[in-house]
Amino acid sequence: MFIGGIIAKVLPSINPKSYIRCVRDNTGATMQAIELSEEIKTAFEGVLLKDGIGINQADRIESRQRDVLIQKGRNLDRMWWTEWTDIQDKYVSSYSDVMYYMDSAGIKWTLPAYMTYIVNHYKEGSFSIDSTIYVLEAGGLGVDKVDLYTDAQRKVIAKFLQFMVEVGEAYVDVESAQNALDKVWGEYLT
Repeated sequence: MFIGGIIAKVLPSINPKSYIRCVRDNTGATMQAIELSEEIKTAFEGVLLKDGIGINQADRIESRQRDVLIQKGRNLDRMWWTEWTDIQDKYVSSYSDVMYYMDSAGIKWTLPAYMTYIVNHYKEGSFSIDSTIYVLEAGGLGVDKVDLYTDAQRKVIAKFLQFMVEVGEAYVDVESAQNALDKVWGEYLT
């Protein structure tokens, strides 16, 4: 636990248990994942859901529930999470298809939580991993097709996809990640 205490003081936003697991992993991608997680956090700092479609609301839209239940999902999104950093990994791994039903504000709010989860858990096989890559391959826009990203956010999305291409061969759809870079996000790597 001593190393965890040191990590918590040096990198307060990194969970020491996750870091220790990564150190044991020995893939060489550990520091890159930590740095990318921090870049994601910085680029999307302050992004709020506001009037966007969140995880619970999108899940209820996907399952074609009645309007009153969709509204309850909308209310849950606002009760459970104030910021995207409040979204726990268990929700990211469980709600794999929700971004297909979100508007651009919802995706912009949800995407950093998904990317952060993925860079730290890409070997675990959650459907959320490839689903997120597919959303980015299609441009990362919601059902309303509005681009709300800043240049810093576009750049970190491109870095995320590049990371997936570099380390994900056996775990993620690298071809789709490369397509997303080639068609949409690669220009932001410079």
